[in-house]
Amino acid sequence: MPRCITLLLLLMLTGCASVPMTSATVDHIYRHTGSDSLLARYAPIIAPQQTALEYNRIGRAAARFDDGGRQEIYINSDQPVFYTQEQRFTAVSGQRYLNLIYRFHFTEVPQPHLTAGKNGGLFVIVTLNEQEQPLLITTVHSCGCYLAMVPTRYLDRAAYPEGWDLDQQSVYGETLPGRLDYPALFDTELRPLITLRSATHRVMGVGFATLDSYRDEGVELLLQPMAALDQLPLADGHTSFFNQSGYVKGAFKPWELLLMSWWSLDLNVGRDKRLADPAESGVVFYTSLKPWARNASNMWFFADFLDYWGWRL
Repeated sequence: MPRCITLLLLLMLTGCASVPMTSATVDHIYRHTGSDSLLARYAPIIAPQQTALEYNRIGRAAARFDDGGRQEIYINSDQPVFYTQEQRFTAVSGQRYLNLIYRFHFTEVPQPHLTAGKNGGLFVIVTLNEQEQPLLITTVHSCGCYLAMVPTRYLDRAAYPEGWDLDQQSVYGETLPGRLDYPALFDTELRPLITLRSATHRVMGVGFATLDSYRDEGVELLLQPMAALDQLPLADGHTSFFNQSGYVKGAFKPWELLLMSWWSLDLNVGRDKRLADPAESGVVFYTSLKPWARNASNMWFFADFLDYWGWRL
């Protein structure tokens, strides 16, 4: 087999498949201990593997000039931040819900992974009902890839997609729970617990834990509004984390461009982007690689997004 084909196959396997855990451990826990707002009270606990490696540490979006005087966007791994936003929506059923949106970023996904590139990140979205119970935990990379949706016991089973397995689900090689069995009486100290695989930052576990379990250990996350990403300090002014087309500056994914753009019909496939109304952002946050499903699978219009993926809230 030609050497170049062998390399491409290796990249696809390392980028998409689940690698069994060996000696890799979770040695850093990121959490926010505040409780003065809904966004603070439901902020997830994030547990990445191998945080001794810088690319596994959550950071803060930042800007600087490089040696050539060019603007450079990067992730400062010394200051972990959740960029947050609330989004109210009305489902197809007419019921009203609230999304608590948490966005966070890493310095890079290293080579030779399929998703290798700088400044990539993830979203965790906690969907609440009117009783402020978490119904659904949604995780997705900030390119729209590797979408996972885990319901809780507070979501009526009639709202699940047809044929849903309550025990487990497979998400591109990762095995996640089919449902989170929160206690019958919701405890407001419970937070989503998200475990991330080293290097690729794939979500490898979704659960819940009490904040008290981690209040005296781990790293404190700051909460900043999503709008802060458009006001990154730079010299005597500010710049945006995103370019005018809605993509994260510096988030170039060479292997995804080479291997996936031709059949997905998107030269920007795999690039991290804004989550916003495309009429304002200029970019569609699609979660399906089917070219004809881009608008239907756009996560910003959450009711339509749920309907596309078979959820009947």
